[in-house]
Amino acid sequence: MGKPAPTTYSELIALQRTAGNAAVCQLLEKPATEAGGRLVPVQRGFFDSIGNFFKGAAKAVGSAVKGIASGIGKAVGGIGKALGGAARWVFARLGDAGEWLLNLFRDLPGRLLRFGKAIADGLIGVVTFIPEAIGALIHGGIAGFASWIWAKAKSGAAWAGTLISRLFDLIGGPELAEFVLHIVSNATPLSNTERAAAQSVLGANALRWDEVRIDQGGVLGLVFKLNQGRAFTTFHSINMTAADRADLSIVVHELTHVDQYEHAGSVYIGQALGDQIAEGSHAYDYGGSAGLTTDRAAGKHYADYGRERQAQIAQDYYRDVTSGTPTVEYDPYIAELRRGEL
Repeated sequence: MGKPAPTTYSELIALQRTAGNAAVCQLLEKPATEAGGRLVPVQRGFFDSIGNFFKGAAKAVGSAVKGIASGIGKAVGGIGKALGGAARWVFARLGDAGEWLLNLFRDLPGRLLRFGKAIADGLIGVVTFIPEAIGALIHGGIAGFASWIWAKAKSGAAWAGTLISRLFDLIGGPELAEFVLHIVSNATPLSNTERAAAQSVLGANALRWDEVRIDQGGVLGLVFKLNQGRAFTTFHSINMTAADRADLSIVVHELTHVDQYEHAGSVYIGQALGDQIAEGSHAYDYGGSAGLTTDRAAGKHYADYGRERQAQIAQDYYRDVTSGTPTVEYDPYIAELRRGEL
């Protein structure tokens, strides 16, 4: 005889719970078929799914953590590289400042001497002005006097430029200008190849090689657009494009200007610019080897050429040496260059 039917609400709820639990247990124990026909309990497949879920989640979290760590590592590396570059730049500028102070005292005697000579030349010009004016008027008349006045005006302007350059050198202007230039450009020392090329022409002890810098980039990009990419030298700094730097003969040309600066002071810049303004591209023309032969026979020396012609002679000499061309016409002038007679 079966159990009596539930008669109260609580008995009905208890029966419902018992039946539900039995159904769930039966379902969990019921076999299920996997791909391939193998039977597995439903309970195992259910917990396998849960395990796979957590495995996938863990893998995703691990990949995310790895990606974040890699990104942080790259960022830290980039910051470290930037800080290293900044530190090198700061030390380079401190080196520039040290050289500025050193040169200010080391070159002071020579700069004082050149400044004093410029003052003396000016005084001599003032003292002789009136006697020369009278002589020009007597011997040349009005036309002769006018020509003399014009010549005096040009020589007076040249003297004023020389005096300004001597004063500029005296107060350390070249070093200060280079310090600023190196801030707004990328300044690098001469390579061993560049130094060797120049020393083969100018001489091993021609100038202070360690102080020379080649400036590229930065504000010079705008300058090169304005001057059609032409190299130019300011004191110990050679300003040139990468293409010009690859041509060692141009490096030799510009280092000859550095040699001029060390021997004559910053006045060489005005002298070179004056020649370019007056003669244009002909300021570089000395007539080649034939011209050198003719000039030598006439008693001309290396120091008698303009600043650009001097540098061009050095450049062409280097080209001939490296190409195996005889340099007999150049040799006497290069010997004078190596002796500092420029």
